[in-house]
Amino acid sequence: MSNNIWYYVVDGARVGPVDAGEIARLIDTGTVSAQTLVWRDGLDGWVAASEHFDISKGVAPVSMPPVPPQPPTQNARPSGDQPNYSGAPARGFRDAINTCLNKYATFSGRASRSEYWYFVLFTVLIGFVSGLVDGIIFPGNYFSPINSIVSLAVLLPGLSVAVRRLHDIGRSGWWVGSYYLGLVAYIVLVVPIVGIAVSLSGAPAGEPSALALSVIGLGGIAFLVMTVVLLVFFCTRGEAGRNRFG
Repeated sequence: MSNNIWYYVVDGARVGPVDAGEIARLIDTGTVSAQTLVWRDGLDGWVAASEHFDISKGVAPVSMPPVPPQPPTQNARPSGDQPNYSGAPARGFRDAINTCLNKYATFSGRASRSEYWYFVLFTVLIGFVSGLVDGIIFPGNYFSPINSIVSLAVLLPGLSVAVRRLHDIGRSGWWVGSYYLGLVAYIVLVVPIVGIAVSLSGAPAGEPSALALSVIGLGGIAFLVMTVVLLVFFCTRGEAGRNRFG
């Protein structure tokens, strides 16, 4: 374990791992004070933050709790109710929606699992409601204008939060980009080419050839595999500590 990795105590609970820069930022915001207990690999036990960090003068004297939490071992992992990374906090439903709409086209940074999946739930709900409104106002209209407008409105924030979710696990947003680019390329290029090949082969109208079935089948399998891979990525816990995306 690096000597730059620290843990600290807030309200009797251990928080970390974080780097020394994060501790310095928490000191500036007042979250970590002179009395706050900190620990890193190489220390015999918890010590006051003032022993290792530059803290402003005039703070109260150090007061140790009667039974401080045990220092983590090298293989210890944070418990599920403690933050395990910075920059992508867990969010409630309303907070997740506000964050995603405020970051409408922000593809940098990170997004937690709750932020991503709550926004997915939001898009499903408004899609269902807009579909019902379309059925009432425009019965029998194939294009469903209200639902189409709503879908376009949430497309960009949906893509951006998906990219930030991948960043949270240390993966490039091009996983999402390649998924959609591959789908568009398949529809725009492969399907017409197969149609032309079938027509030139002289196959009876309405009867797909073995080539057409093979290409369509392979494309469907590739699409399914990529969908499962992205689903696993979106469900994966974020990387501990900072990564190259934040």
